[in-house]
Amino acid sequence: MHHPTDEPTSEALDELAEGLAELAASTAPGRGIDIARAMRDGRLRLRRKRLAAAGTVAVAAAATVAVSLLPSVGDRAQSPAPAAAPASVERATDPLVVEASYGWLPAGFTGVDYLPDHGGTVLRATGRIPDGGSLAPIVWLKVYPAGTTPSTGRPWYPGGPRQYRVQAAPVGGRPAYWVGKGPTTAWAPGGDWYLRWQTADGRWAEMQSTYLTGTDAQQTLHRIAEGVVVARRAVPLAYRISGVPAPVKLASADLLQAQPIPGDEHLPWTSSVSFTVDGMSITTTIRPGPPPATKGAAAPNSPRPQDRQTCLQAHGLSVCTNSPYGVNAYRAVGGPEAWLKKFTLLGTDRRAWTADVLG
Repeated sequence: MHHPTDEPTSEALDELAEGLAELAASTAPGRGIDIARAMRDGRLRLRRKRLAAAGTVAVAAAATVAVSLLPSVGDRAQSPAPAAAPASVERATDPLVVEASYGWLPAGFTGVDYLPDHGGTVLRATGRIPDGGSLAPIVWLKVYPAGTTPSTGRPWYPGGPRQYRVQAAPVGGRPAYWVGKGPTTAWAPGGDWYLRWQTADGRWAEMQSTYLTGTDAQQTLHRIAEGVVVARRAVPLAYRISGVPAPVKLASADLLQAQPIPGDEHLPWTSSVSFTVDGMSITTTIRPGPPPATKGAAAPNSPRPQDRQTCLQAHGLSVCTNSPYGVNAYRAVGGPEAWLKKFTLLGTDRRAWTADVLG
């Protein structure tokens, strides 16, 4: 049994700072601050900020270069050349394509979110807060691109302990290891677990758990990994987009549906899609019900462009768009209103959603 430590990573501190900044702007006077919620919301906001402004090709290339330059101390086993990923699903028509899916999750998990991650998609499964606890367990899942072998040996955070490769039981009969904080210590700083295993097509999958507690946490994560289905598929979305001009490039998309939705606890789901044009980013969010009563809606003449948003409603959904660059970002598409008219909303019935999003 291991006990989570209180060693903060620089990433965790960034997430907390981002979440607290948002809460400071939105929390009513006298309302308590939920640190766990601040970190969760901050992580999502940082991920959207970092990836919305990057084009798909540039992000994917940068991620590949970054991973290839990581030190390989402790990685003694060389993996065979990975097979090419299946090409049956193309991101050219759906902005949200995943390489794997959960086959089994413990009781109490409320859903799976799909989030952008360096040109690909990472899955985030969120559980309910356990009785007597204050933090909801989270399990992340990603598959590395073909030809990319993750390494260990670099520090967990600046000045911190380095990563170690700790042998794990095979997953699906294939090699697996924990990324630990010591040669025989399988868990990571802060009490997280990282499990990596080689998939049937030669690629590497990685699963991380946060706030997954109990004496059987390690066994639980391994069981989740055993149930993972590695197969590319397009995630159906509640909208179509047509007539996007050539200068406007897809950057990322997400779908949040694990309860509660960060920042929108009363909603069953939200989805965002981001594009770049002339070095500027445009983010558009689709959600059930009316548009949010945000600062932008209450103060359309706000001096901060990022506070302004333009919204439309149809078929029980609302679609809102904004940009940190204001209306200048929409010149290539005829303005925010013209941009929203390129979206066809498909309603709240998921049976009507489509993977043929970009036309």
